[in-house]
Amino acid sequence: MNAQFSLTASGAQPLRILPDLPSPDPPKTRVAVFGSFMGGYHVLRELLMGPLARQVAVVGVATDDPTQAFTHASLRLWKYPHERDDELIAPRFAQEHGLPVFTGRVKTPDFFAMFMGEWQAQLCLMATFGQKIPNALINYPSLGFFNFHHSGETWPSYAGPDPIAAMVRDGRKHLVLTIHKVTDVIDGGEFVAHSHRVAIPEGINAVGMHRITWPQMGPFIRREVGALLDAATRMPASAPLVLQEEAVPYRTGNQCECDHCMAA
Repeated sequence: MNAQFSLTASGAQPLRILPDLPSPDPPKTRVAVFGSFMGGYHVLRELLMGPLARQVAVVGVATDDPTQAFTHASLRLWKYPHERDDELIAPRFAQEHGLPVFTGRVKTPDFFAMFMGEWQAQLCLMATFGQKIPNALINYPSLGFFNFHHSGETWPSYAGPDPIAAMVRDGRKHLVLTIHKVTDVIDGGEFVAHSHRVAIPEGINAVGMHRITWPQMGPFIRREVGALLDAATRMPASAPLVLQEEAVPYRTGNQCECDHCMAA
């Protein structure tokens, strides 16, 4: 009779079948937010507290300080009556979550060094931000730089610092929030998507309209930012982008620094 071979009898360890182990979570996408007031707050809230938080790590927040001329407060929603808490809602929320907050000029060597050296954002999202973004920052994030802008349902439409006032003057009854790519053309980058229509009450200003619009935009933010992140997971891996730092000009005297002059 042939002897049966036994792993135990031969001194070898018996085979063990390991249970299925969960695969490690993929690394989170590094996201920087450029925003203030209701826009900056609600985008941050979705990134930090909604389902997107499983996919992203917010690495920094650049926000408006309306007391500084470079935020063009006199041309934008800050010119309408508002409270100091409106100016602080986004930076306070960011600080409560331990995020670095920047309130200075983004077109400076100090911000370039922090953005490219410490934040190293892969995706940038802008919502209610008063500075023109230089090309070196626009081109840095591998997944793109995108802005949320109140507009009509066609694109581009109602570019500039106070689109809601322009729509009220035109007698429009509805608006949408459009997400578009950021380019050196102010509010003119490639269209990505727009939200559902929101009614414009008669005689409303930008501050009042932002209070109506943004609290409705959670599903829109989640859907469109989620789509950007999902598209990124299907992109082939590529070498990291290395950029030459853009020269940062300094303006002196009474030269105008509005977005339209700076874009020239």
